[in-house]
Amino acid sequence: MTLRCRRARASDAETLRALHVLTFPCDDHEDYLAGAWWIVWDGARPIAFAGCRPAITEDTSFYFSRCGVLPDYRGRGLQRVLLGKRIRYARKRGLVAAITTTYCHTTSANNLIGAGFRLYDPVRPWGVEGTLYWRRTIQ
Repeated sequence: MTLRCRRARASDAETLRALHVLTFPCDDHEDYLAGAWWIVWDGARPIAFAGCRPAITEDTSFYFSRCGVLPDYRGRGLQRVLLGKRIRYARKRGLVAAITTTYCHTTSANNLIGAGFRLYDPVRPWGVEGTLYWRRTIQ
């Protein structure tokens, strides 16, 4: 198995949408042309994706919006790879922090902790009740 990760292009919007449906079937869709997105491929098969965009709540931060991995590929460190891609992307743009959320997902929370994210209380929470808010300083 040879996996490769690359930045998504505008022509990948439908692939991102399909991955989103498979990994977050009940969630609202993102704007797959806004911000920056990555797709992990196993040969010609897209298997994981992640996105980030400028944060609305903090001018000098990026919001890590989504990260989905198909069930057959979970447990292989792909979320950590995609976190690293987005952190490096934000760092190159001189941003101060990355923020994100989780909801009822222990594995994602543990991956965020491993990548240096810590829980925080935003001034104006935006998620549903039970949402956990995460922040990481980017140096």
